[in-house]
Amino acid sequence: MNGRKALDILFNPVETCYSRDSNSKKLWQCAKLGASAVYECKLDVVIFTLGPVLPEIVRSAVPLEHYEHHIEVFDAFSAAAASRADILLLDLPAEGGTDELRRLCKPRAALIACLPAPAAAALADGELAALDDVWVTPLEPRLAALRLRRLLERIKLEKDCWLTRLYLDTTIDSIPDMVWFKAKDGTHVKVNKAFCHTVGKTREDVTGKDHCYIWDVSREDFERGEFVCRETEELVMQRRATCQFTEKVKSQHGMRQFKTYKSPLIDESGEIMGTVGIGHDETDLENMGAELEIILRSMPFAILVWDDKGIIVNANEKFESYFGLRRDEIVGRRHDMWEADHAGVKTRPGEDGHLEIRVAPSDAREERILKTHLEPIYDVFHTEVGRLCIFRDVTVERALERQLIQNLNTDFLTGLCNRRHFYHYMADERSGRPVSLLYLDLDRFKEVNDTYGHQVGDQALIETARLLRESFPEAFIARLGGDEFIIALLGDQPLPALRDRAHSFQRRMEETFSAMPRFRLLSACIGVARSGDPDMDIDTLLQQSDAALYAAKERGMGQCCVFGE
Repeated sequence: MNGRKALDILFNPVETCYSRDSNSKKLWQCAKLGASAVYECKLDVVIFTLGPVLPEIVRSAVPLEHYEHHIEVFDAFSAAAASRADILLLDLPAEGGTDELRRLCKPRAALIACLPAPAAAALADGELAALDDVWVTPLEPRLAALRLRRLLERIKLEKDCWLTRLYLDTTIDSIPDMVWFKAKDGTHVKVNKAFCHTVGKTREDVTGKDHCYIWDVSREDFERGEFVCRETEELVMQRRATCQFTEKVKSQHGMRQFKTYKSPLIDESGEIMGTVGIGHDETDLENMGAELEIILRSMPFAILVWDDKGIIVNANEKFESYFGLRRDEIVGRRHDMWEADHAGVKTRPGEDGHLEIRVAPSDAREERILKTHLEPIYDVFHTEVGRLCIFRDVTVERALERQLIQNLNTDFLTGLCNRRHFYHYMADERSGRPVSLLYLDLDRFKEVNDTYGHQVGDQALIETARLLRESFPEAFIARLGGDEFIIALLGDQPLPALRDRAHSFQRRMEETFSAMPRFRLLSACIGVARSGDPDMDIDTLLQQSDAALYAAKERGMGQCCVFGE
């Protein structure tokens, strides 16, 4: 296949002129200009010789356009120098012979031996096969220069051919539609990635195979000519022109419909050698609308769909319900503009990274929390053609999560925070600020439990919690366990003020419990600890307040002590 001609046909499928002379010249010029403009090459020329003639011949050679020569001359053989050569001229005996020398060289290096006529004639077949050329010595400078020029032109031609193949392969593989090249007998010579994806076969499977194998249809079906593209191929070759078709193709997975452009491939002599085609699968796109409608109606989530330009194209009934909008109010609008007007207040990303929003439609009694999930929509060629946004109502889930967290952080009996929450609060809220702790323990609580029962003891704890809330409304209060409570005050708290508030609470507790016959025995001891050091850990401060509490209990009931006093 002529790669340059194939490129021209791909880029100009309708306007390609098939006049042999003009078209060949145009294609060659385009390919030549394209190839030469892309790369610059440096050829490492390594010469092993004892004389000056060979280096002079090479240095006098004018590099081809976009090429330059880097010449190294050695008077003794060097394996390291040989391994980096693009062109190796050998006028010295090589270690291990030409076979070993070939293994040392780059895979595509040009290897030339300069030998006297008898030595050249005596080379074995294997030695000759390892060489690209043999120059008979003594060298005639003009003939050697000519052979060097031809060698350089061959190297450049190989580079140009490689680049043309690269152009062709890269171009057709970047096309999202199917591309194929066929010989006259209908076998596939070359296909692109989209073609392989559509037929579900690898490039190796497809190459050299006919329609029956690629589309998994029987020979009998192919011979009948129904849905196998035979007539269109023949028509293109007959007309010698690019034609457009809408074709239905039968496969083992059912019928598919393609919009195709087909052009003849014509060789240098003007003979038809095959066809090139571009096909766009319309099957999935035609059915996508109906299939999508079914999916949207059946999904238990709110769904919004927009195309690759960001224009909203569909929404389901659940979406209308969640957002209090009719479909016709948003279809045709840009989704980012809709989000700005109606998408509600964005909250936080969930643990899986999906965004959550709060919405409160005018007809809704309470706001909803919706978790968004964005998915791309692909066509048959895996080209993104839009986005599908799913809104899942997680209002109940979040309420249950909040309730669960509250249960985990709350003392069931008193409603105060528990020890676990106390530590979390200190870690999250302290932020380097001073903190003061009042550690409270009820006096003679065991006697109340033993005398009146645990139910009365529980009521005493509940009443204590109530008094603490009223006396320290700004504080963080927790029940650490049993009859022990902790009051945490953030910020700078003078010790005299802390002592006064502790005494004030003790007096209020005494006044309250004295009116309750079963609670008259109860009082409270309080240990106070204060830290202005932001680096002091909370366990150390808690131990200090506990030590102060112990000291207060040593003094008697209803006492208050400050750590360090």
